[in-house]
Amino acid sequence: MSTELFMRGLFALLMGGCFCWAVHRNKSVEDTFDPEQKHQRYLPLVSGIVLPIFVSLTAVVMLVVRPAGVEESLLAMFFSLFLHISAYYLALLAMLPFLRRHFSAAACAALWLIPNYLYLTQQSFMELPAPALVLRLPMGTAGVLLAVWAAGAAAVMLFKTVSHLRFRRQVLAPARPEEDPAALAVWQAEVETARFQKPKFRLVRSPAVVTPLSVGLFERTTRVVLPEKAYSPEELALIFRHELIHIGRQDAWSKFFLAFCAAMCWFDPLMWLAMGRSADDLELSCDEAVLQNESDQRRRQYADLLLTTAGDGRGFTTCLSPGAKAMRYRLKSVVKPAKKFTGGVLVGAVFFVLCMTSGYVTLAFDAGTGADVLFDGQDPAVCAISSARNWNSEDQEELLCLDEQGFIDFLAALPLDQLAGNYSYDDGPRETILIWDTPQGVLSTVFYEKAIKVVPLYDERMESAWYAVPGGMDWGRFDAFFEPRPALDIVFEDESGQRFADIGASLWYLEQNGSVLEDRAGSPEDVSGVFGYEEARQVRFSFSLPVREYSVTVEPENGAPYTLSMKELPEPDTLPLNSGPAHYRVQASLEGRNGAYSAEFRFAVGDAG
Repeated sequence: MSTELFMRGLFALLMGGCFCWAVHRNKSVEDTFDPEQKHQRYLPLVSGIVLPIFVSLTAVVMLVVRPAGVEESLLAMFFSLFLHISAYYLALLAMLPFLRRHFSAAACAALWLIPNYLYLTQQSFMELPAPALVLRLPMGTAGVLLAVWAAGAAAVMLFKTVSHLRFRRQVLAPARPEEDPAALAVWQAEVETARFQKPKFRLVRSPAVVTPLSVGLFERTTRVVLPEKAYSPEELALIFRHELIHIGRQDAWSKFFLAFCAAMCWFDPLMWLAMGRSADDLELSCDEAVLQNESDQRRRQYADLLLTTAGDGRGFTTCLSPGAKAMRYRLKSVVKPAKKFTGGVLVGAVFFVLCMTSGYVTLAFDAGTGADVLFDGQDPAVCAISSARNWNSEDQEELLCLDEQGFIDFLAALPLDQLAGNYSYDDGPRETILIWDTPQGVLSTVFYEKAIKVVPLYDERMESAWYAVPGGMDWGRFDAFFEPRPALDIVFEDESGQRFADIGASLWYLEQNGSVLEDRAGSPEDVSGVFGYEEARQVRFSFSLPVREYSVTVEPENGAPYTLSMKELPEPDTLPLNSGPAHYRVQASLEGRNGAYSAEFRFAVGDAG
């Protein structure tokens, strides 16, 4: 498992635990009738405004700042978030009958709202190793698609907002403050029981409604509206409790969130169905809380209220009974409540799965060929490889390019797509890093199984660009241009042959076909070595390429130098160490694909001067 996947899993587990705790906490607080308790009794299951704020602010900031590829980034963000939410709601719709039968209505309502926190998956600390599926779009279409998507979403949200405001005006324009002392007494008692601290919402009556309802997103502008109808004190208590639960849980914002999701997925008819089902679960959850620990008589009284108050709940309004579609199920749940699981663990587990599966499908845009994008707009012919190596957790194998121009031609013809999303690509079996000297400065290209990362190191921002390779990297052709750079690995062993240390010898000189590729004689540096290993008795050699022959020259700190050929070693590729500090020079002839290499490696043992 990659570090990125572990961190995402850990964070998702912590957030899932928080949701589990919140569901159980809410039930515990709602069940508490202690008058000394100061905390508000009805609390939000999940905040309903988080994802809309994140999406809106991110879009505004990016459109104002306009970084490179802003249209592609925004389209990919919308796609990643709302494709996942659509798929999740489809699964939730299929499972809803089972969930409603076995889990509390509060848990079912929370399941509709937990996608609010999927914005976390867009953060860099939640990046994935790699996408499972990349959908390819032509370059230049992102702006058009984003405009169409945003226009549809804006039109739907504008319609819903205007509809809500018109409905609010129709309801409140003829409304008057409630003046009946008996109703106000019941109202005040329920507000105190709900433990609201300095409530800013108000109770009014309006001839424009036929069912009790609450209208308003903000507490200061929220009104609990009664129709011009007489209710008994017992009925008023149930009505007020129902509406206060909606206000305390911020269900108006929950309906706003669900409308926002429907607007963002305006082209998906299942999202409109999901919005209706989610509203039903909010009402079922409210019914459940209203009737907690109530008698059968009170339940029948509440059922009578539902039957006689079916009405209108447009916009982001919450009301006692917004329609008759869910009436049969609601009445059954009210009159004959079944014993169900609280569902906190279910909510936490579902969020964990939802978070861990987010982002595995992403977009990529046709960026052209490697010649267009890999060299940051520079002519590939004037770029030269200065360093190449295979990088993984076990080894860092240096490479030599056998045909640099041929390799540049291979890259220049490679079709590439520009990737969107947060991915590290460090969880695959292969990672090859090439450093280039270019007219503008040093350029880094990192090759993975299905992607390439380009980082202009000469740029102060050093922003990386990711490109998908359709069909994956052709490692067969790629590797044909390289072979391992001549290297010598040394394993130190004690008297019993037990391995206890290993190092790479310093490459001091390298020549092939008369061309000197490495020569440190003019500027000698410290050689690699080990110090303080008194138990070291011998070393085993491991060359990166097939070896023709080699010899070892030992230069003791005290004593005369001596040389051993490979045939004079007591065991194949095993050199007995000098009893004291010494320098060692290994001169070898190694077999390469383009001819033999003449190489000299050096290492030291002990405090050799």
